[in-house]
Amino acid sequence: MKNSETKIKKNIGRLLKINSFWMIGIIGKTMLAAMLFISIISFCQTPVSKFDILYKKIDQKNFFIVHELFEKNKKDLPVEYQYFTEAVLYNAFNKPEESNQKILKLESSKTRLPDSLMLKIWRIKEDNCMKQYDYKGAKKAIEVAINQYNDLLTEDEKSDFKNNLKIWTALENEPRQQVTFNGDTRIKMEKDIANLKNLKISTGEETMNFIFDTGANISTISASAARRLKMKIIPADIDVDAITGISVKADLVICKKLVLGNITIENAVFLVFADTALSFPQINYQINGILGFPVIEALNEVQLTQNDYFIVPEKETKINTPANMAIDGLTPLIFIDGRHFTFDTGADQTMLYAPFYKENKKNIDKEYKGVKISMGGAGGKAEYDGFKVNHTFHILGKQIPLKNINLLKNKINKETVYGNIGQDVIRQFNKMTLNFDQMFIKFD
Repeated sequence: MKNSETKIKKNIGRLLKINSFWMIGIIGKTMLAAMLFISIISFCQTPVSKFDILYKKIDQKNFFIVHELFEKNKKDLPVEYQYFTEAVLYNAFNKPEESNQKILKLESSKTRLPDSLMLKIWRIKEDNCMKQYDYKGAKKAIEVAINQYNDLLTEDEKSDFKNNLKIWTALENEPRQQVTFNGDTRIKMEKDIANLKNLKISTGEETMNFIFDTGANISTISASAARRLKMKIIPADIDVDAITGISVKADLVICKKLVLGNITIENAVFLVFADTALSFPQINYQINGILGFPVIEALNEVQLTQNDYFIVPEKETKINTPANMAIDGLTPLIFIDGRHFTFDTGADQTMLYAPFYKENKKNIDKEYKGVKISMGGAGGKAEYDGFKVNHTFHILGKQIPLKNINLLKNKINKETVYGNIGQDVIRQFNKMTLNFDQMFIKFD
């Protein structure tokens, strides 16, 4: 049983890879590589060499370095390239309204950017609208992308875009999510049989335990739990990919009222799956639901303690340091030792990816023997070439040594980050604060 539990814990954040939902991070991560190739061709026809460097970092999703480079080189860029970069950065650092304002300036600019960049801009606008729960605006943005830039899309990307259109069409007449705070919230999280942390939620008449997971790009619920909690089911026929690539169908549900301590969340969107898609019969384990990033981000600030308390303070923490958290679509990123990683409270163990191997290839090949890395989820499991390595992270002046970290040798989902930070790092501290306004992750 222990091995089965460990597999579930390691992969709950990657349990469902949805095929083409919001922007680059949440559903479908296929479009950017093709766009980069097209963009480079376009850039060769312009003198904006400094922007080429910026765009390479944007493509790698290293928004922290993009911000530093942009501050140094902004005055040397044509104004339309400034607007583009600012739209990207405001989006990455969770300022969707400001990002859309820059996009409006781009739309009214007399100088037109290459089509490949404008395609990316409309994807960003889609993401911005989603983060403001403006589903009609998201639908309009994806329609523009499909109608005006169809020739730039691969067949897979066209399929992804059509899937997006299904989602926004299904949601376009639904009210926006709203959050009401009625004081501080402090809840003791409970661990289930898979040792995953759960929060007790209520819809007024019923209560139920949901997994808390920043690595889940969207909140998820089983069909039986949705019926029990009397959520509104919206047929959408969305294509969802498990980690092994097996396609699963899903619909949407709207939770009219979700109570979490002293917090009331109205009109939250969930993906709903057949119970079997969220079931692990080998340990007699059924997931009721997962509170994912869109709900967590709306709380503005979340604190997690070593003794498993979930805290949402009515008054935000204030710090005076540069942002070390960004968002790729709805996937949180953290900046450590000059490298960017995804950040997943639902992953028990940290995992390193192909970019880390490429940067350290000589030493890794010399010191470690290759092994098979097994990864599993709601569609089975798969094995990949990799290594078991030791590495020390440096956070707030503290050394965090980890042993036997899984390192993937090759990209399996076009990863551009260096890895995924999990609970083995988080457990080194007494308390962790996630602030989605100032965009920082603070460890105490």
